[in-house]
Amino acid sequence: MTYALDTNIISFLLRPSQNQDVVGRFEKAIEQGASYVIPPICFYEISWYLQRKAAKAQLKVLESLYRNSAAKLNMGEAEFVLAAKIKAQLENQGTPIGAKDADIFIAAYCIVNDCTLITDNTKDFERIEGLNCANWKG
Repeated sequence: MTYALDTNIISFLLRPSQNQDVVGRFEKAIEQGASYVIPPICFYEISWYLQRKAAKAQLKVLESLYRNSAAKLNMGEAEFVLAAKIKAQLENQGTPIGAKDADIFIAAYCIVNDCTLITDNTKDFERIEGLNCANWKG
């Protein structure tokens, strides 16, 4: 099984003393042979935030998480085509995901690359057809 770590989950992993539940589930999954990836959009969101805050120690942890991830999967045409379909479908159903296209790209990335998204934002993501997601918080 390959898990994709959403931005909020990465943020929890960067603050382990405050998020033992997430850290414990992450470590257990890895011990049991699961692998993980960091979607490019999530890496961008966290990296931007940490650089803006000059959080050098957390940037090093993020870089380590990224280096140790299963693959450095890039986003390509398939993800962008699927993201456009997801956004149109949600808007046509009257259930858009706010103004945050990043979540749509993250979902498309997970579907195309057959990953289960680990997120603390299941409310928005569970409406996306074909996306497997789980919440490790709490």
